[in-house]
Amino acid sequence: MPNIFNLPPELHGLIIDQLPIPDVLVLRLTCAYFYTLIQPSHQELLQAESSDWARHRDLYTCRYCLRLRPQCNFADRMLHRRRSRASRDSDKRFCIECGLKPREGEGSARYGPGAQVTVQGAHFV
Repeated sequence: MPNIFNLPPELHGLIIDQLPIPDVLVLRLTCAYFYTLIQPSHQELLQAESSDWARHRDLYTCRYCLRLRPQCNFADRMLHRRRSRASRDSDKRFCIECGLKPREGEGSARYGPGAQVTVQGAHFV
């Protein structure tokens, strides 16, 4: 019986290059092999978040973890005005999880102790 895993990785790459980005991201989640093989760039994720597939699921791109994440994973200010979908600074958007992690080389987090964050209208400190 034919199996896609019997094909060489070069052919997997050629097949993946022909798929629309939402299909590539779904394929990436099917198994560890494709998760490792497929490493979307930040620009590709920003492109994917503008697709009907991502809009229907309220998915947004995080610049640091390079993932499409649901709207509830972002502070409200990350989703509005200049950082809204396809806006001027949408490439600077980051999720709450990444905002709580220390920055590389600096040691301080984007959201430090006492920072006030609003998520879907609810305020958090």
